[in-house]
Amino acid sequence: MQTISSSSASHTIRHDATTADDEGFFSVLYEIIRRHPFLFTVLFMLPFVALLISMGLKWYYVFNDSAHYLSNFQIDPKTGTWSDHSRYFSPGIDRYIRELDIAGLLGGIVGIFIGLFVTVSTEKANRQKEKVNQQEMDHIKTQTNLLVQATQSLNTLMIDVSGKVNEKVLLMEGADEVLDGIGKVIESAQSQGNDLLVLSNTARVEGISPFRMDYVAKHADLKPHELRNATQFEYARKAEALQRDRTDIENKLKGAALYLQNMGIDAHVEFVTLNDQNEGATHAFLKYLGKVVNEHVSVETYRPGSNAILTQRDDIPHHNRFLVPAASEEDTEPKSLLVSQLYRDHSQAIREMQELGIRVSKVNKTLPVQLFISSPRDNKPGIFRGLCVCILGSGSSASGRASKLTAFLTEDPHIIASMTELFYDYQTDGKLNTQEFIRQMI
Repeated sequence: MQTISSSSASHTIRHDATTADDEGFFSVLYEIIRRHPFLFTVLFMLPFVALLISMGLKWYYVFNDSAHYLSNFQIDPKTGTWSDHSRYFSPGIDRYIRELDIAGLLGGIVGIFIGLFVTVSTEKANRQKEKVNQQEMDHIKTQTNLLVQATQSLNTLMIDVSGKVNEKVLLMEGADEVLDGIGKVIESAQSQGNDLLVLSNTARVEGISPFRMDYVAKHADLKPHELRNATQFEYARKAEALQRDRTDIENKLKGAALYLQNMGIDAHVEFVTLNDQNEGATHAFLKYLGKVVNEHVSVETYRPGSNAILTQRDDIPHHNRFLVPAASEEDTEPKSLLVSQLYRDHSQAIREMQELGIRVSKVNKTLPVQLFISSPRDNKPGIFRGLCVCILGSGSSASGRASKLTAFLTEDPHIIASMTELFYDYQTDGKLNTQEFIRQMI
């Protein structure tokens, strides 16, 4: 589909309108007379004829009969008759002609012609503008038709592509489905000797999910409103179940790292996550938490051993409601308690992975995606299948994605290759940031 800039298109349209369709003055005047004969007669012809006759009479009296015109005729008080016995028409008409002003008559005639000129010029400009607008509308209509055709073609193509994509990816929703997919990726890497590559905002796998109410409910096969009458003790058991599943996946990841090391093969586990240290004026992980635990969310504490009912909050959406366990009601402010606990977990997980020989790279910016990749090694003979879990979204919600979770599992080699390249881009960026920071310290 051809694209034409609006400025050049409008210039071309105006140029065509002013050159090919330019109408003359008298043709426009004729059209006005033809369309409005009564108005033209009343507003132009009759006043013009009256002024012209008056001008002629005034001119004749002044220049051809000056003595009569300049005489002072009066009404005789005794007889009540007009003293001019050779009047042309009547005393009234004579009086009217005597009081006419030649300059005023000329001004009136000129004014009529000026008004006619302005009227014709305005009508001509309006017609010209209408033609330009019509041509622009025709141009827009043509472009719109082309756009509609292109959109229909694109929709057809997208339907075709969507069908092919759905064959290659498995959509996932909820922390339990994501954890199950991550487990499959870890098993794939361990069984085939693939590299296990992880790109995540948090060093804990799904580290925030046990604190978010809708994830806890979905993991327990409940809807969030079904926890309305649950006691704090009952809620704690469900949150702990999600916590156990999350910990199982972490242990499986650590076990895969040890297995790959003990096998003496080149495959290894690499983890890229947010920096837990304060570099200059930024703190990557706390900045990420600031996006998660923001002014739109509600963070509350609960006591895992209490039989009291959970606080009912109909004014807060479930996906924006976080519950953090506390030993007593006198604990610190809920948001601060949650942030400090997540930060401790994050730093501890990084240390544990480094002690196990996992290569951990730290980046200083929130990640737009989270990746768990079983990536076949290029230099290894044989046919090996890759597997990838991709979680889309930024750090605007609980686990680095939108409340409507967009995550998928795929074994398509082209998608995995693209995600692997993205992982190494962030890993390189993290290494460069670390080297630059060390260079400034030295």
